[in-house]
Amino acid sequence: MKKLLTVLLACFMIFALVGCTKSEGGQEEQGETAEKLKIAYCINGTTGDKSFFDSGTEGMQWINRDFGDKVEATTIEFTYDDSTWRTQLENAFMSEEYDIIIVGTYDMLGMTVELTAEYPDQKVWFYDEQWDFEANPRENVLSLLFKQNEGSYVVGYMAAMASQTGYITFCGGMSNTVLLDFYAGYKQGALAYNPDIRVEETWMNSFSDPSTGKNVATASYSDGADVVFACGGSAGLGVFEAALDFEGAKVIGVDGNQGAAFEAAGDTEKAARTITSMTKNVNQGFYDTCKKELDGTLEYGQNYRLGLNGGYVGAAVTAATEATFTAEQLAAVEDVKAKIASGEIVVDTAF
Repeated sequence: MKKLLTVLLACFMIFALVGCTKSEGGQEEQGETAEKLKIAYCINGTTGDKSFFDSGTEGMQWINRDFGDKVEATTIEFTYDDSTWRTQLENAFMSEEYDIIIVGTYDMLGMTVELTAEYPDQKVWFYDEQWDFEANPRENVLSLLFKQNEGSYVVGYMAAMASQTGYITFCGGMSNTVLLDFYAGYKQGALAYNPDIRVEETWMNSFSDPSTGKNVATASYSDGADVVFACGGSAGLGVFEAALDFEGAKVIGVDGNQGAAFEAAGDTEKAARTITSMTKNVNQGFYDTCKKELDGTLEYGQNYRLGLNGGYVGAAVTAATEATFTAEQLAAVEDVKAKIASGEIVVDTAF
């Protein structure tokens, strides 16, 4: 009898141990197959602009690189056919495939306001245009607004510093609040360096047509401007083409480090004309926002303003920058950046 009890007890312990092991293994398997957070970056255009949309797409790549065990991020190109934007965005909402939809710019604001009301469970990161949470309160939305005026002040200061003719221009895509914010900072920075400099604003009325950008910039260079701030997505690529036709003509890029992008592509002539770029680091903004989402510290229903503090905007330094400015001048630029970041210099804004 005692021997029988011993055998039964041993069998029970083996069963319990096996059951426990299976349970633990099941938990590990469940953890390994847990669904990833799915993020869709929906752009109302295409990649390849070497600036705004490419920067955001790079942010998606960084997220997949560093958080790929928890997140699956993808870019969806709506193209520049604006007649399809509403349908494509609504399809993304209706699919229920994505935990987070990233969408932005002034052109997408109205339809996003409507769709976030219709789909209150869909999380949205809206970027590059201010969301009015008083008029349109949304607990499923957060807004990422970059302080492009701060970075534009810095490159405006540099444009005035580099100009030999005393005449510089701003070549914007389309006149909206964000683009006017670029111009406000650019003009203020230029005048801070040289109160007598002539600063003009010009508009391409496009974000997609490089030929228009080239025509507008050609008119500026022909008129005597020697530095043009190309601020218009793919349309702005035409400004770099125009600069090649004028001796001494210089360009300031936007959003991405366009000078470095040209250099990497082997386009050394355009790289040499690009004395700096006002970097609007959409990539870093998306990446840091994703980190907050993952650690549970991200708060919806508010605007996040991202500026020089944190490195969300800035001025790129390339070989062309160092060839254009002396070490003392670049030190003065760093001093300006520090004063903006500290609040000593208050930058004008269109908002």
